[in-house]
Amino acid sequence: MSRPETYQIHALCQGWRECDASYVLYLTLLGHTVRLPYFFWILTPEGGGAPILVDTGFLEGHYQSRYPGFEAFRRPRDLLAPFGLGPTDVGTVILSHLHWDHFAANRLYSSADFHLQRKEIDFWRSPESDYPFLRHFTGEMGDAEGLEGEGRLHLLDGEAEIADGVTVHPTPGHTPGHQSVRVRTEEGWAVLAVDAAYVFRSLESMIPPGIHVRADEALHSLDLLKDLADRPHLIFPGHEAEILKKFPETHPGVRRVV
Repeated sequence: MSRPETYQIHALCQGWRECDASYVLYLTLLGHTVRLPYFFWILTPEGGGAPILVDTGFLEGHYQSRYPGFEAFRRPRDLLAPFGLGPTDVGTVILSHLHWDHFAANRLYSSADFHLQRKEIDFWRSPESDYPFLRHFTGEMGDAEGLEGEGRLHLLDGEAEIADGVTVHPTPGHTPGHQSVRVRTEEGWAVLAVDAAYVFRSLESMIPPGIHVRADEALHSLDLLKDLADRPHLIFPGHEAEILKKFPETHPGVRRVV
């Protein structure tokens, strides 16, 4: 019997900005400034197979139009280079949700298949999402529809296996179709919470992320993240500044977290 596949998980940091703490923890520590890093992730198989990307990152123009104070920007292609990859070499991308910082660089990955919850794209297509506050955070819906037309956007209805040792699980609240990623590692099952939890304290204190559509669903998703991971330290939130301190860079902007 072949050995089950395990993966290394690497956080790819595109830079950071300063923001109010209530942005990352709902109605908590208002008036306190915190650092908000922006990550996407790469899963590299221990057996030497094809890596899997979780989210796409974004391009320089995307952050400049939103956050002029953004610091230390790194391009997706520079963060992928240490793995011997260019964006066109990526074959599989898991999309956690369709907010701009997780989806805006999708056009770079011209050979990739993308995996997204159907509930996510349906929400952004519906009148329910037609409010400036909600739309402010989304990527280009035309890009999602373009991928769908090309047959490269695979819409999921709940939990699914993307590859041996990599599964996705709906964790709504931040957005209605948000999904987190469970990954088999040498240390056990790890979970990329992505934006179901921006920071570790979300999980410790059961506080939703500052940006969410449904608070009750966000809280339920925090419980699910804890159930999916073998140990608490194997859950990785999507905007946690402690990741920058806890894990040394293996290359500029790249940190192996497990």
